[in-house]
Amino acid sequence: MEPYWLCGKLADYRGLLGDGCVYIEDGRIARISKAARTGERLRDYSGKGVLVAPGFIDIHVHLRGLQQSYKETEETGGWAAARAGITLVIDMPNTIPRASTPEVVERKLDALSKAPVDHSIFAGVPDPRDLERMSSMPIAGYKIYPSDLPEQKTVELLRRWRGLVVVHPELPEAEGVVEEKIRSRGLLRGCWMEAASLDLVAAASPVSRLHVTHASCPSTVKLAKSLGYTVDVTPHHLMYDYHEGDGCMYKVNPPIRGLVERAVLQQMLLEGVIDAVASDHAPHASWEKSDPLYCSPGIPWLEVWPWILHRLVAAGALSLGEFHRLASRGPAQILGLSDYGSLEPGARANLVIYDPSVRSRFGGPRHSKARHYPSLMGETSGKPVEVIVGGETVYHMDEPVHARPGVNPFTSRRPLGLA
Repeated sequence: MEPYWLCGKLADYRGLLGDGCVYIEDGRIARISKAARTGERLRDYSGKGVLVAPGFIDIHVHLRGLQQSYKETEETGGWAAARAGITLVIDMPNTIPRASTPEVVERKLDALSKAPVDHSIFAGVPDPRDLERMSSMPIAGYKIYPSDLPEQKTVELLRRWRGLVVVHPELPEAEGVVEEKIRSRGLLRGCWMEAASLDLVAAASPVSRLHVTHASCPSTVKLAKSLGYTVDVTPHHLMYDYHEGDGCMYKVNPPIRGLVERAVLQQMLLEGVIDAVASDHAPHASWEKSDPLYCSPGIPWLEVWPWILHRLVAAGALSLGEFHRLASRGPAQILGLSDYGSLEPGARANLVIYDPSVRSRFGGPRHSKARHYPSLMGETSGKPVEVIVGGETVYHMDEPVHARPGVNPFTSRRPLGLA
């Protein structure tokens, strides 16, 4: 498409940057100026009460696909993300079949290439014979699940892979817990299981960059930071505790904790200790969320979570800059993507233009196949006006716009290789 100027009030992880214009060319921010050049194409949001900011990044989503396409697909999940202003998603490998072989990862990457937002995947821990081939593919890194912790192949991965490794911080024994009550699940899958899992990972002496995802306990965050790891938290561990809900709707792994854990996690977030917020978007069919004892764990978040987090900005608890660090710049840094998450020349032109003054109720998903939302009719703060991926509009005034698919940012980067 032709280059153009996009003008308005600019904001990113540094906070409110003031009135200005970004010049978008070939899918990137070519330059930034106080004003657009006369005679060139212009899209002007100046004086309209909206902010022009980097698109959000969600580093923990389950877009399903393959044999679980009845739950979600890469395309439906991609459009759900776009509606919320999320312009880059990283998929998880616990698919059917599991994305822990080069063949399945290749199928997933091909399916993700049809999504309207930028995308990649964390691969599952592979057989050592496949490690070299898998590590040359455009993946964001690897994901370690509790069941992977005792495996020798996991130790070899940690010792050889030079890139990012994401850890689900629970012991394998946690997966054997069968309990209906959310409070009891939290006791049986206690915080000590999260800490012990990080001790096991640290004992493997990794050369990799380690990231701890969906930490549910303040002690997990503290230990992760002491080990030099980055860490994210989810909206559900920040916003809910077992007093607020029970049953299938609130069943997640790791489990929702108590009021004290929730309050301390919020304090850590406000103090800047936490590196990112990630959704752990986990869609399921209705019948899979109906049996209180055996229902599938997970909450679908993609179409709403940034605007629940923004409530903290509206309340004056979280600064505007911290909001964009947690939802955009922080995730980009975890992924090692220097050209995402900020308004800088050379950055990918993934942008969200939003009205921070809007207050509304979440009426339910439009694109995601999942329909069980604890946040249904919950209050949100802020609303996207336009969402741009690679310089092209994919969402405008709450309506999808036909656009080219997003890109995999790891395709053009030289593989990190193995030690």
